[in-house]
Amino acid sequence: MRFQLFRPILIALILSVLYTIWASVTDSTHSLFYHFSGGLFISGFILLAIGLFSNMSANGFFKGLTAGFKKQREAKLREVDGDYYEDEDEEQEIFEEKRTRALKRTAPYLSSGLLCIVLSLLLSFI
Repeated sequence: MRFQLFRPILIALILSVLYTIWASVTDSTHSLFYHFSGGLFISGFILLAIGLFSNMSANGFFKGLTAGFKKQREAKLREVDGDYYEDEDEEQEIFEEKRTRALKRTAPYLSSGLLCIVLSLLLSFI
C-alpha cells in the first residue's frame, strides 16, 4: 500500500507546486504559503475525483452506460441486416481483472486526496 500511495502524492505535489508558481506570478498580493495551500486543495480535489471515478468504474457504473449505447448500436445494425447479432460480452475473468485493478487504484487516490484537502485546511489556519 505504501508504494501505491507514492504516485498520487507525487501528483499532488507536482500540481501544488505548479499552481503555487502560477498563482504567485499572477497574484503577488498573497504569500507563497497562501498559494501553496490553495494548490494543495486543488490537487486534493482532483485526486479525490480520480478516486471516485475509479470506484465508479470498479462498481460497473460505466458498464451500465456503455450497455445502453451497445443496445442502440445493435438495433441500428439489425435494421440494416436482420441476421445481425452482437458478440458475447467480455469474459468474466477479464471483467474481474479490470475490477480488481480499479479497486486497487481507488483507496490510494481517495486517501491522498482527503489528506491534501485536510492539510490545506490546516495550513489555512496558520
